[in-house]
Amino acid sequence: MSSYFKKNIQLMKHHSSCVKDLPEELPQSIKILATPSGDNTVRLNNILIHSMYDPIKEGRAFADKVEAGSQVCLYGFGLGYHIGPLLKKIGPGGFLLAIELNPDLLLAAIMLRDLSKILCSKRFHLVFGFNEGKVAAEVTKYMERLQACSGTLEVLFHLPSFKVIPSCFPRLSNSLEVLLMERRFPAVLGSIEEKNYSLNKEIVRQSTGIKFLTSKHKGKPGILVSAGPSLDDILPYLKQVGKDAIVGCVDTALPILSHVDISPQYVFSLDPQEDSFRYFQGDLEGPAKLIFTPTVNSKIVHCYQGEKFIVFKHGHSKYKENDTVINDKGSTHSGGSVSCLALDALVQFGCNPVFLIGQDLSFPNNRSYSSFSNNNEQMLDKLNNHNSLTETHYAKSRENKIISVETNDGRRVATNQPMYSYLRAIEEIAAKNPDTKIYNLCSHGAQIDHVISLGSVKELLKFLVNKH
Repeated sequence: MSSYFKKNIQLMKHHSSCVKDLPEELPQSIKILATPSGDNTVRLNNILIHSMYDPIKEGRAFADKVEAGSQVCLYGFGLGYHIGPLLKKIGPGGFLLAIELNPDLLLAAIMLRDLSKILCSKRFHLVFGFNEGKVAAEVTKYMERLQACSGTLEVLFHLPSFKVIPSCFPRLSNSLEVLLMERRFPAVLGSIEEKNYSLNKEIVRQSTGIKFLTSKHKGKPGILVSAGPSLDDILPYLKQVGKDAIVGCVDTALPILSHVDISPQYVFSLDPQEDSFRYFQGDLEGPAKLIFTPTVNSKIVHCYQGEKFIVFKHGHSKYKENDTVINDKGSTHSGGSVSCLALDALVQFGCNPVFLIGQDLSFPNNRSYSSFSNNNEQMLDKLNNHNSLTETHYAKSRENKIISVETNDGRRVATNQPMYSYLRAIEEIAAKNPDTKIYNLCSHGAQIDHVISLGSVKELLKFLVNKH
């Protein structure tokens, strides 16, 4: 073990200066187990890190589905059995960024296995450290490099290693869990998306692409209406505010606006599930232009009578169209929710500034939606004599892991992992478009980096009057 330690630790210093703080002594948390194949595996905190039978074979299987030339971001170095096969699979055109934050596990790998071939590869970098801010900055730097390269970007998780991520990395852990959740989403809704895609194919082919609308509203203010709780504060003023702006809304907000006689110019939809059709049932002949993705619920696309524009989500695995068709029609790089798609579209349309309304990205006062939303009506139908609407929102909000985030006035508010993902996606859109001013109006929820908070409708009205 000692010879491996000295050899590996010298090479490891090229990846992280923090390895110098690792002791040459196997921690008590690590339990070494011999396998029938003759290779060691370990348990850490009672989690088995690699196969009890053949860790090398398991490592090869881990790399099976990765394509040659892929740019891979991996959480979980483990003992490194899967690292060599991944490097072999991606080939000379690929790159592997591995993140390992558990010092006990990394130390076990350094002591138990000869890692020199892996650590000397120019197509590999390992991120390790004890300071969350520094580790996050290093990961961001390398992710930007990977995204700039040609080849598919793959995000992989070695799940046993991920289960033992230290508690001193809460934000990174949340971000990584969100990534893992996003990877699982296609597996959950993949068959529904495929069915919609098949049913929508002819309309997709015939529809004008979103690219036709590029810069159509250049320099005009845009308003994006979502259905969060803070919409209640703005709704009485929205008709007055919207007359001097381009108004777009997400599908969940469409019936709310229709109820108060507001007609948005655009409505955005991407949800493949049948429930999403109910937002359109009262507005199938509405004047709004529908911006939709190929996998959106087919009832929406086939029944909506207004003008339709197709937008492709960049890198979506279900699309069969070639790059030329997608480029000609237009696409979005924004992931996450329909709000992310809508915001990116308004930026593409040239709207500047863009005002977000009803965008709380959290559960202020334990509420998920505006009190005018159809979602509230559904919840009210399910209430019994012992439940209040607030309690039902509270229960609904906790179906996913809860995260505490900061509000604009320094308080803390609860959100969940899906909305945390959307929050980060909106921040990314704002950061990538610094020339477009983005404001969040009267939000009671999460603070959004790179987005300016407006505390009252008066500020918006004043801006629009001056602009006009």
